[in-house]
Amino acid sequence: MKRVMVFGTFDVVHDGHRHLLQQAADMGEEVIIVVSRDEHVLELKGRLPINQLEDRLEAISCESEVTTAVAGDLELGSYGVLTEHQPDAILLGYDQDELKENLMAWMEDHGINNISCSYASAYMPHLFNTTRIVEQMQDEELSVL
Repeated sequence: MKRVMVFGTFDVVHDGHRHLLQQAADMGEEVIIVVSRDEHVLELKGRLPINQLEDRLEAISCESEVTTAVAGDLELGSYGVLTEHQPDAILLGYDQDELKENLMAWMEDHGINNISCSYASAYMPHLFNTTRIVEQMQDEELSVL
């Protein structure tokens, strides 16, 4: 059984995420989602997610393509999830260049060369981009006040 791992924040699950999940499901029989911890989102994106980790895990777990959803490692960049879940492939979002660079360096340092790592295609990124969606939600909240 081929296991595909996907990393992300999944703050507001949208059709861009669903496109990514479908591509992951097309690659293998098991799709493992690694959801970023709140403090890592703050460190990497400069803002906390709208939804807390537990809520994001629950939301992404409800997607039909998802076999398992787990919280990211306590230590950013330690990638214990790779050794714990042993994926055959990693599918990254089209814009996760820094993550790919970090993953590839970590795998090389740990002698792991049997996990393929590729990018998913983008799905209408001008519409389905979590940062833009969150900003729109915040703008709408301010306009109501």
